Amino acid sequence: MRSSRSGWLLRSSLLLLVIILACIIYAVYLYNDLYDSKTEGFHETSKQILNQTSITEVEKIERYSGSTSYHVIFGINDENEEKLIFYPLEGNEKELTTIDRSKVLSEEEIVNLWRTQCNECEFVKINPALENDEPLWEITYHDNHNRYVMDYLSIYDGSPVESYVFKKMFN
Repeated sequence: MRSSRSGWLLRSSLLLLVIILACIIYAVYLYNDLYDSKTEGFHETSKQILNQTSITEVEKIERYSGSTSYHVIFGINDENEEKLIFYPLEGNEKELTTIDRSKVLSEEEIVNLWRTQCNECEFVKINPALENDEPLWEITYHDNHNRYVMDYLSIYDGSPVESYVFKKMFN
């Protein structure tokens, strides 16, 4: 009787171990799949930018999804000028929007400007954005009323352009 009870315990323990291991493997797979979809097309965009523009070095690429989706390329051209390029993801003919980064406020400057206006807010992230052909900084944060806020500020002087505020419906 004792051996059947210990055999049952051993089989149950092994089954539990297999289930936990399967869950861990699935979680890793899911994480990698989500990360790949987030950065999907970055390599191809980088190749296109290097081949078809004066950009000689791509520092980083981000994705912006607004009314239109873009890959946002931070690059340096052959004259050592830092550029910001919005590469549209839709359509066959790509009309690039290129901005000289020396003429825009940096991420740090925008965040510091924002912090002076909202010192009790919890910063989430900042992204370059392009809406209605206007280059902007998109700042997302939680305000002091625990609302999720997306502010769009001019990339050139930090002046407010648009703001979206989302209130939690459920706790």
